[in-house]
Amino acid sequence: MDFINQTPQNIQQLVADANKKHCWKTRISALEELRKYDCQQSRDVITRLALHDKVYKVKEEAFRAAQALGITKGGVPIRLGKKDIGFKPSDFTKIFQRIKREQKMIELDLIKFKTAFENINPEMLDVMSFEKGDKLDSWIEDIYKNLPKK
Repeated sequence: MDFINQTPQNIQQLVADANKKHCWKTRISALEELRKYDCQQSRDVITRLALHDKVYKVKEEAFRAAQALGITKGGVPIRLGKKDIGFKPSDFTKIFQRIKREQKMIELDLIKFKTAFENINPEMLDVMSFEKGDKLDSWIEDIYKNLPKK
């Protein structure tokens, strides 16, 4: 694959899009554009996404771009580790209990809950919306239903 050896004119926008933790689709599209350019800024963003993104699809695509560009970390090629969303079940329980308490929910109001979830932890919602896909709503309902009682 041939790379363009210059900085894209819209690099600030691409970097900003790649940093949007609340939308994995935006990060993927920014990555698709950045992988065409062999400049320091695109290499930095690709490396960060390949090492640290919590959505595995983004991480995997960034890893492939890093391989194509020959990016290394400390002289060693970047490795694609195991899938790890970066959240434990207790993290979800804490967030769900906080939302339930702050929104004074007795019964689950899915729209109100998702809005609060997005405000409190947009990255967690983004990761889980990727992981669960169409089943996100039922996952939220199950977790909410099984929250520990006082």
